[in-house]
Amino acid sequence: MTSLPPTVLVIIGITGDLSIRKLLPAIEQIASLGAAPEQLHVIGLTRRNVSPNDVLQKVSTQTTFLQQALEMFQMDFSSSDDFLLLKQRLTQLKNELGSSTQVLFYLSIPPQISHSIITLLGDHGIAQLPNTKLLLEKPFGVDLESAEELVEHIKNHFTEDQVYRIDHYLAKEMTQNLVVFRQGNSLIKQTWNKDFIESIEVLASESLGIEGRAEFYEQTGALRDLIQSHLLELAALVLADIPSSDLSDIPAQRLAALQQLKTPQDIDAAVVRAQYEGYRDEVSNPVSLVETFVSVRLFSSDPRWEGVPITLTTGKSLATKTTEIRIKYKQKHADEANTLILHIQPDEGVEFDIWAKRPGYERELQKLPLSFQYQTHFDELPEAYEKVFLDAMKSDHTLFTRSDEVLETWRILDPIQKHWEMSADIPIYPKKSLPENI
Repeated sequence: MTSLPPTVLVIIGITGDLSIRKLLPAIEQIASLGAAPEQLHVIGLTRRNVSPNDVLQKVSTQTTFLQQALEMFQMDFSSSDDFLLLKQRLTQLKNELGSSTQVLFYLSIPPQISHSIITLLGDHGIAQLPNTKLLLEKPFGVDLESAEELVEHIKNHFTEDQVYRIDHYLAKEMTQNLVVFRQGNSLIKQTWNKDFIESIEVLASESLGIEGRAEFYEQTGALRDLIQSHLLELAALVLADIPSSDLSDIPAQRLAALQQLKTPQDIDAAVVRAQYEGYRDEVSNPVSLVETFVSVRLFSSDPRWEGVPITLTTGKSLATKTTEIRIKYKQKHADEANTLILHIQPDEGVEFDIWAKRPGYERELQKLPLSFQYQTHFDELPEAYEKVFLDAMKSDHTLFTRSDEVLETWRILDPIQKHWEMSADIPIYPKKSLPENI
């Protein structure tokens, strides 16, 4: 395993839900497996006067490593004096740990707060400290214009190489395996194009509703929440021309795939949106037009994918919870249709539907699955955030989205958003069902 330099991980928003449920357990796990840097120090920035134990007692997993490694730093995020004190503390740690020490800032906070913190990190010279990195959670803007402004704002203080935009779907084990699966199996590799594939669908179905996140969801909706980030990036990974050796080129290939996706000319025909019954009561807005379900059909100008529909679908309060990529192969007859399903979550694995003769005297055919699940072959799968931390510590950008990728996703969706602004109605669908016309 690659030796990692001494690392100071600064978590802004350490008392928040994401930190408690995902970030701190991920740090503890990589440390317990011996994968973390030999010298790893964690600083939690907070406005409140809380101790490390106050935070760690909320974590459901063991915290043996963090009990020793976590330090709390109370500060006012709008105070220049406090940022100068933070800089002094970081400089002190770098002197203690060595000149090669890297500092990772993880912003686990709402984007409206991130903006001012990025400014203060830059204005006080913290962003310019050697080996400093910035890890950002989505959303990366709310539309094309705001995303462009955010990209420019970050560029004023951090270089692109310093920035790691997190899409935890790209860090999931099955998503990472998609590259190997495409390149390491000749049957798949040779048929991964329009000559053999009829359609591509990327689906993220959720059985729960908004679960008390009324304010967030009213500002976001399904298109911004999942299509813009996770599903478009998964689609790009499916469509990309994957290099055979240099995997560091994958972000550039994802970008090229996004650049060739065409925005629908007839949005009403290519895009279905809907809202589940009872949503307006949950958000206390009787006229809300926010979509909880959306399905977008796109096409690529890449000659390898000419004419192949790429459908991105996500929704809340549907019948099942699943995230998967479905590749439907072309057919001449109904009893020869094959579908490849890449299960991203839950129950990560691969399924391939084939036709076989049923036992008996007659020639009766039946569709049967060839499949494997990771959990039947491997004892444990790493959580996505474990991979996020380790790759950022290694300066590996492969599974992080670049600024130009973010802008391309918003470029694709911008006409859809503007079209919806002129709409005064939205279809309603019953809970635990699919909207009509899908």
